[in-house]
Amino acid sequence: MGGVFIVPDPVVLNRVLLSHGVSAALTGENAAQRHYAGVRAMTELLAHTDVREGNLDVWEHYDRAYFGVAGIDGDDLDVAIGARRELRAQGEGELVWRHPLAENIAGFARIAMLRPVAIVTNNNGTAIQQCLDHGICQVGEGALPQVAAIVDSGVLGISKPDPRIFEPAIEALATTAGRTLYVGDTVHADVRGAQAAGMPVVQLDPFDYHDDHDHWRLPGLHALADHLA
Repeated sequence: MGGVFIVPDPVVLNRVLLSHGVSAALTGENAAQRHYAGVRAMTELLAHTDVREGNLDVWEHYDRAYFGVAGIDGDDLDVAIGARRELRAQGEGELVWRHPLAENIAGFARIAMLRPVAIVTNNNGTAIQQCLDHGICQVGEGALPQVAAIVDSGVLGISKPDPRIFEPAIEALATTAGRTLYVGDTVHADVRGAQAAGMPVVQLDPFDYHDDHDHWRLPGLHALADHLA
């Protein structure tokens, strides 16, 4: 979900930062770039540490890069990072992660017409509702693209990169890991997790922040739909 279909909402973050005395002008136009810059910062940290992705210290590296792209620096940067730390401690979930990446949502609709699909996400138990709210997909028939399963770590109790999280989706698709392509935006959780599960994987990397890696990368889901077609 995060980084593929949704990223942090700039409207919400502007309001939060202002409440902490930081006047920012985060826009939706650059919302994806800020997120992917944060992902790259996490990649660099997790390549040299055993700290798990869910650890708040890891996300502070994400925040430093995220706000840095927006031009927030000095004392304001420290305040902004602290504000996000407070939000996460409160369980920010869908309150912040709700800015839709419309191009990827449209690309996913194309993919769902070409191949059977399922969702696997590190989430807080609300992934099914988020998919409905953002017009992404649904399990079973209906107006939205159909998926075989929506596997939410908050429900399952297992998070990526643990390879076991992929098993319910593979079972729902009635296939095998080696024949199932996984798509995600992070190296540690998505690429490494899928590889551990024996799945081929593609990382969404629209700004080429991971051009020093040798795994398959694409700019977005429209590009993947073109490939599958």
